[in-house]
Formats: sequence, structure tokens, C-alpha cells
Amino acid sequence: MRRFLVFSVLLVFFVSFGSADVFYEVESDEDDVEVNTTLRVDCDVEGSNCPVNRWRLNWSLPSDSEVLSIRDSIGEIEDYNVRDKNLSIVSNSGGRRSSETINIQYRVFRDAEEIHKGLYKRNLDLPGFRGEKTSGVVSNPDLVSGWMGRGFDTSYTEDNMSFTGTGSSSLRINFGRGNETEYYSFFGGNPDNTSLAYEVSVGMTGLVQGFDRFPVALMNPSEYNSSVVGWSSGEYVAGSFRMRDNLEDDFLPVLAHETVHGLNERELNWDSTSSTWFDEGAAKYVESMMNFHLNGREKTRKLFGESTTYTEDRNGQRYRVTAPSAGNPDRLWKYYQDNEDFMKDWNPRDFPDERSFGYAYSELIIRNYVSRENGSLRELYNRINPQETVGSNEEKWMLLSEELDLTPCKYESRERFDQCLEDVNQHDYKIYRAENVTPSTQQINIRPIKVRETSEKERFQTGKSLTELENFFNNLQSLWSGLIEWLSNLF
Repeated sequence: MRRFLVFSVLLVFFVSFGSADVFYEVESDEDDVEVNTTLRVDCDVEGSNCPVNRWRLNWSLPSDSEVLSIRDSIGEIEDYNVRDKNLSIVSNSGGRRSSETINIQYRVFRDAEEIHKGLYKRNLDLPGFRGEKTSGVVSNPDLVSGWMGRGFDTSYTEDNMSFTGTGSSSLRINFGRGNETEYYSFFGGNPDNTSLAYEVSVGMTGLVQGFDRFPVALMNPSEYNSSVVGWSSGEYVAGSFRMRDNLEDDFLPVLAHETVHGLNERELNWDSTSSTWFDEGAAKYVESMMNFHLNGREKTRKLFGESTTYTEDRNGQRYRVTAPSAGNPDRLWKYYQDNEDFMKDWNPRDFPDERSFGYAYSELIIRNYVSRENGSLRELYNRINPQETVGSNEEKWMLLSEELDLTPCKYESRERFDQCLEDVNQHDYKIYRAENVTPSTQQINIRPIKVRETSEKERFQTGKSLTELENFFNNLQSLWSGLIEWLSNLF
């Protein structure tokens, strides 16, 4: 599950500026933040007052902040005042000039928020001039990952995040000292063999994030339910995951699901809509492929199909498990017959009554594309590259309909409908894994890996073979009863 992050953006007011850019130096730890802001401004050369010998501007400050110093090219500025969060500045008077540099230093007295057991986050709004360059660097000795608002590019070193874009934005950094693996930093646990989840996610999508590791908070059910949502198994927000710590066999597939959300952050930067069906569809598809690889097709839930039945051993006891289909085929048939179209706007939070259906439908779109086109999710990403931000759910639906069948298996005949779903479920999907991935990787080494083959013993224990096993013992019991009855009559 991916949660959208919404920050308020602070406004900047200025007078008679022809161009201006902003550079931030931000130093942060658990206790507070120190911000050094450099404004480079040019006056409007077409204005009657340019050049000028004095500059005025208003600048927004975060709450709980204190100004440390303000300087311009002449020296310390004393003519300023702060009211609420608004800083009003009048520069030093001097010779007439067409440009000026103003430096504002302030400290924010606000503790970082602990996500979970040593993993912290800090959010900060960064004002900027509309249409003008905003850039900077954020420093933290325990930096793990970060996030910037739409339209900003980021890069990372060991303890710095650099960013560049235009206008105002917001940032978030995630920091702490967790249990580091090759691709993740875990807080609240230290699971084994997690590289597979990451490398399959990268192999299937062809995407790599900018920082070294994703931070992952592992929470017990009570902690998770109180801080996330009870219906989910994991959540991705702004460069970090929160996951349940009791997922057992589902852990790696869910970790892969959330990893795809993290990889999609930059790739889907063009999407500013409220719908998440494409993002969730890609994540669910990779999750299913992880299940295929780990458990085999016979133990993976079908998509809008029949229930899956198999046996498994738990604590020395054998149990028969029946897993319902992901998505009810009758509900999908009704969706098409009634010409419903809410999937254009679907996301799991705003459509709670259609949450399960929406997840399954989203995955069906991707799996139908892969099976019909004999292609891959990685190739699909390469074909979808809008040049401008898409803000309308309708516009997004129309855009992606050029590459995808957004009403998969929609036929007038129920027989053709059922056969299409069967074809999607039975397709021989290819699973890909990337190896030795780093954020600076230019070319990713991707190779196919096999879907796990079900052993003869397991085939004997699952589905139809289980019925045959039961029939064998029933026949044996009947034979034994007949033998006892024959012996009784004999004596």
C-alpha cells in the first residue's frame, strides 16, 4: 500500500524582482534543525526603479523557529521583524544595484518524530520563488533516505541529500541506525534473505532508487494497527516502509510490493492524480511473481478465478488450506455488464467497499498486458513517459489506455470472459532478478529466474491429488472392512 504525502507549501511574497533563486543548507539531528538560506535576487530591469539601493521582501519561516542572523552584500541586516511565521526584511541601504544576495539563518526548535525504535523522520517546508530555481543540501550523520515534492531531483552521498527544482517544495528525511542489509535498513527486527525481494523488484521494473537502502520499520500487530491501517500489511511513505512483523511466508512478497512503491516514486513523478490503480497494479503483480517463485503456482491465489486448495505442515501437523481467489469473477462480470467505471478514480483509501476488487482489477490490467503482449513490466515503463504532469484521473486513464487494455477480459459472452481470465492465470510468466544493484548503477544486470517447481510429493498433497489421496484411503478402509466381515462369516 502506498500513502500519499501532503504538505502545506509556504508562500513567498516579493516586490519588483525580475529573477531570483534560492539555495538551502540544512543541518538536522533528533533535537533541532539549522537552516542557512541564500537568496540571490535580480530586480526587474524593465521597471522604472531598477537599479535600486534598497530591497524589501517577505519570507516565510517554519513554526517554532528563531532567526539567528540576516545579512546582505553590505553586512548585517537589522531592519527586519517577525510576525507569526512571516519575516519582513529591508536590506541595507547602499549604492544602486541590480542584484543582491540575502542570507537568512534560523533554527527550528522541534524534535524529530520517531517512526519506530530508532528510525526518525523530519519534515520541512522550503519556500521558493515561482518558476525560479530552488536547490540545496540536507545533512544528517544517520541519513538513510529522503523525499522531495513533485518536480524536484535528488541525489545522495553517505550523509547528505542534494536537491534541485523550481519554486516552493517540502522535504522529508528518514534517519537512524538500523540493522543494515545490502538493500534495506531494518528497525525493530533483522530478517534474513531479504535481498531477493529487492532484486526481483528491480529486475521486474528496471528501476533503482537514489539512496543506498530503504528504511523498514517492523511493527507488532498492535503497534501497526494503531499507527497505520488495520487492513494493510505494509505501507510506503516518502522513502520508508512500515510493515507487520508477523507476516511469516508473506513477508518477502509484501516487502517486494512496498519496494515497488518506493521505486515508482520517481518513475511516476508525472502522476499528481488521486488514483493509484497503476502503482498498485504494478506492486501487486510483482508481489504475485514473488509468490510464484517462492511457493509455486499451486499455492498462489488465482486472479478472479477459483479458490486454491493445498496442504501444508505446521508444527508437525498437516493442514488443508483453501485460499479464495483474489477478486470475485462474478463481481468483475457485473462491473462490466453494468458499465461501472469507478476504477478511473480508485485508490484503496477512498473506496473501502471496493478495496479488494480494486487491488485485483489493478493487477489484472498489468497481468493481462504481460500475457497478451508477451512483454514485461519493465518494457511497459519505457513506453509510458508523459512530458508534463498529469493531474486529472480522466486524463491519466486516457493516457494509459494508449498502452494498456483498461477493461481486461471484457466480453459480451460469459464463456469468453471466463476463458480470458483462465488464460491470464495460466500464462507462463517470466520472473526477473537484478544483481549487485547500487544507486549509481548505469546498466542493471538482469536475468530470468524460475518459477518454483512443485515437487511430486507436494503435487500429491495439493488440489485434485489430495482428493485422490483421500479416495485411496477410503478404498483401503472399505477393503479392510470387507476383509473383517469375510473373516467373521468364515469363523
